[in-house]
Amino acid sequence: MARFTSALLKLTTSNLWEIATVLKAGVKDESNYRRIRRFLSDYEVGFAVLGRLLTRLLPQKPPYKVVLDRTEWYFGSAPVNVLMVGIAHKGIAFPVSWRVLPDGGSSSTEDHRRALQRFFEIVDPEDIEVLLGDREFISTGWLRWLQEQKIPFAVRLRSDRRIGLSPEGPSLPARMFARPISPHTEKVLDGTRHLFGTDGEHVEVKVVMRRIAAPSSGEDQFLILATWGLDPNKATALYEERWEIETMFAALKSRGYRLEQTHLTDPDRVQRLIGLLALAFAWTHLVGERRANREGPPRKKSHGRRQRSLFRYGLDRLRKILASPESMPAAFFDCLRVLRSPTAFLSCT
Repeated sequence: MARFTSALLKLTTSNLWEIATVLKAGVKDESNYRRIRRFLSDYEVGFAVLGRLLTRLLPQKPPYKVVLDRTEWYFGSAPVNVLMVGIAHKGIAFPVSWRVLPDGGSSSTEDHRRALQRFFEIVDPEDIEVLLGDREFISTGWLRWLQEQKIPFAVRLRSDRRIGLSPEGPSLPARMFARPISPHTEKVLDGTRHLFGTDGEHVEVKVVMRRIAAPSSGEDQFLILATWGLDPNKATALYEERWEIETMFAALKSRGYRLEQTHLTDPDRVQRLIGLLALAFAWTHLVGERRANREGPPRKKSHGRRQRSLFRYGLDRLRKILASPESMPAAFFDCLRVLRSPTAFLSCT
């Protein structure tokens, strides 16, 4: 694991053949490659224990804002489909638990339940402030299950999702209620509303609406949220943090470890590989936070956004150290110490 992490950070790729070339000096590339494949095939991973380690490395106390999302890529014609549960933290989500689905396409209500049940092995449901999800996670059975588990949520609805005042009364597409709203303003619909599913089932929720685009833009004009268990007036501000899991996917893929280059498609092997990447991700981000505390954050560009994320800030530091470790031993062990007690290490000046 240590050699793999070092190679991953040096090369910033999940291509196993490339990692094999630098895994261990003096060993044939083919032998290194077989060693990696055996590890990903046979090593027994306790994913609940790994998840608890990842939450320990998260420099944040509960309650947590939890984000559920899915990412997918293809190796040839074979889909690799990953359902991830993360904790929002400073503009990016920390990966905590995940399920690699056997097929491509959207995930099911049962997939969502299993993903969150695995998360419950790591984080107590009482430590969840809110669960955030996009328009894939809106089935009535799923939302009712969250209510039974007493998990507050804010999930985005499609504009054509039908809502009504009662189970037997008429229902209308959600956009009909949102049309009178002025741009960049929002409205909480009075009382609870019944959200209807395609199977005729329904669930009671609060509905929050915000116009986010002009009618002429050609985009979805409305942000429509179904919420439960939280102050609906805070729902849109909370939902903005859902984007942090997209930032984390970018770090695991195109802007960091290039996960989609792995060439693995077997769910069990991909599951273990993501575990290795999750540990490397946590370390990298902690190093980035530590660097920002010591040297100041990355500079801002003219548009006001940072030149680099804290993840990239840490990745650049670790790559530089690992490229010439003999000349930077103190810096390397300083980075390692962050894994021992991340909260205390980051808080000291």
